[in-house]
Amino acid sequence: MKLLISADIEGVGAVVRREHSGVQEREYLQARKLMTQEVNAAIRGAFDSGASGVVVVDAHNVGLNLFPEDLDERARLIMGSPRPLAMMEGVDRGMDAVCFVGYHGMAGSKDAAIAHIFHGRVAELTFNGLRVGEIGLNALIAGYHQVPVIMISGDKVACQEAADLIPGIEVAVVKESIGAYAALCPHPIKCRELIYQAVRNAISRRDLISPLVLEKGEVIMDLRLTTASGIDMALRLPGTERISGDTLRYKAKDYAMAFQAFVVLADLMELVPFI
Repeated sequence: MKLLISADIEGVGAVVRREHSGVQEREYLQARKLMTQEVNAAIRGAFDSGASGVVVVDAHNVGLNLFPEDLDERARLIMGSPRPLAMMEGVDRGMDAVCFVGYHGMAGSKDAAIAHIFHGRVAELTFNGLRVGEIGLNALIAGYHQVPVIMISGDKVACQEAADLIPGIEVAVVKESIGAYAALCPHPIKCRELIYQAVRNAISRRDLISPLVLEKGEVIMDLRLTTASGIDMALRLPGTERISGDTLRYKAKDYAMAFQAFVVLADLMELVPFI
């Protein structure tokens, strides 16, 4: 059984503010350490449950967060960017299941620490009317490749978001957020224990968890931004249309194409100042 672990940083236990997640900020090195330790807990859980291989995707920022020399040496690491499948690079390499470690809630969520969708520009994202954040966005690309997401760790809101999308998913709640930039946090050792056990539980019942998929056929992506200027830039991608001042629509032949369009649009929008 081959497992992909997609690891973000905002949903790591004891990570609560921009000072933790920003690569130039004062607490970033501490957050990297905590992130690496939580990923190692997931790796141990996987191999202790009989996994034949584990690939870890460093999925925060440009993919240079985990300490490679401190990572469990049995796992392989995907790092750096850009890469075609972004936070899910490697899911198309014969994986049997995916675990999300350190994931966070979607933009606009109440009591969700550092909630966002890829960048601060994105206010709301839907595919065929299904509202998603990074959890749904990435679970759907895994589902496109017929791979289920079987486990997630993050704050209480992120775990509930995942459970609403993926029936039966195993969750490890590693903090309870208080607003957008504070949380009630267990000790990091406790967080790692929760993650380890959640991965073990998830692997033992992975056949009961189905991939998240959309109905076959055309996929309509609606993307609402925080400013109209972002739409101005996004319209440079052929096939996009503006449906309101701050919202665009993109029609794709399938989810893979819609996913790639979102990644391109998210990068384009970052080129515009917040005005």
